[in-house]
Amino acid sequence: METRRIWIGLGAAAIAAVALALGGLADGSGSSSGAAAPPPAAAALLPGAGAADTASTVASLERRVERNPDDQRSLALLGLAYSQRLRETGDAGFLALASRALARAHDLAPRDPVTLTGLASLAAARHQFGLAERLARRAVALEPGGAGPFGILGDALVETGRLRAGFAAFDRMADLKPSLASYARVAYARELRGDVAGARAALRLAVEAGAAVPEHAAWSLVQLGNLEFGAGRFDAASTLYRAALRRLPGYASANAGLARVEAANGRLDAAIDRLQAVVDRVPLPEFAARLAELYDAAGRRPDAARTEGLVRTIERVLAANGVRTELETALFDLDRGVRLRDALARAREYVSRSPSLQAEDVLAWALVRNGRCAQALAHSERALRLGTRDALMWFHRGAAERCLGRSEAARESFREALAINPWFSVRWAPVARRWAG
Repeated sequence: METRRIWIGLGAAAIAAVALALGGLADGSGSSSGAAAPPPAAAALLPGAGAADTASTVASLERRVERNPDDQRSLALLGLAYSQRLRETGDAGFLALASRALARAHDLAPRDPVTLTGLASLAAARHQFGLAERLARRAVALEPGGAGPFGILGDALVETGRLRAGFAAFDRMADLKPSLASYARVAYARELRGDVAGARAALRLAVEAGAAVPEHAAWSLVQLGNLEFGAGRFDAASTLYRAALRRLPGYASANAGLARVEAANGRLDAAIDRLQAVVDRVPLPEFAARLAELYDAAGRRPDAARTEGLVRTIERVLAANGVRTELETALFDLDRGVRLRDALARAREYVSRSPSLQAEDVLAWALVRNGRCAQALAHSERALRLGTRDALMWFHRGAAERCLGRSEAARESFREALAINPWFSVRWAPVARRWAG
């Protein structure tokens, strides 16, 4: 699961979710009526065949809308294409463009399930999970046989702590339309339950489902690589990341994954060089935050401080585009030991709205860092209640136990974290090894 799940606002996986949430729609399964389904060209593009294709498709749709501002179909497709450009570039400006195009399409056809699902996916990307749920439920009511809305509905339910209902929505999506998008969600549900083997199997199906489109296949391979890295299988992860690069040369998420493998194998300078190139090209917060950690680990504090400043800048850009980032900014500050009381307040506020497993974990860490040990352990237990095999979560649990003076229990939790992944964090894995005794 690792930190890609935390940066749900506009991190690499979350940007993918904006488009992949529409996976059923984008491959023509969003509606039983031909009028609502994208044409074949868009089906090949969305959620995306590559940056060059997407850019040209955006330009074509923009011209079409300029000629006919009331072309609802083209506006909806333009919104999806902007979402894909957001996914490819990390440029938060595309979020606003997608919102405007989809909002205009919705004004013209308020009962169009494709448009409603697009708006729901953007609401989820902004952490507006209540709105995302309402929009997705409207789309489901209008077209119960459409797969895409169930994915967004499940996302919103999982993020607001209603796990059983969320997993059921994912299963319904997969029943209606086995696809890359549905398999990826099934994999996530299994991962949260601690079923790594089952998640691996579902992601392999996602790779097969996306094989016809290079970007689809590359994204799926990276997700499978991330799963293997999270399980401490670095060679397998490296193989998958390199396979993704063969499908889509220069793919930022694949290179970011390889940088993690290089760091785990002690090649810190190579990891920094690779990840710096990624950040220069696609300045996403999760990449920049990871780069700052690498610079810190290498003792290059001025470079780390500069990169931390970049993360702050990205956060401000996200906020300006309506993305709520309380959880992400809290975790970033907590790991660095700054603004601890304020970070705790942000984590509490987020959990009050969206008590996901990840949010409970961040709140537990915030409570540890503020010396509120008993509360920290309670929230850590909630975060791990499904048996999630996430090394960082187990590290946070060990920290809460250590904070309470439960030395042996803490050592067991640190050992569990290291057993899951001996290099789960450049910053915290060495600490876990010391504290594990």
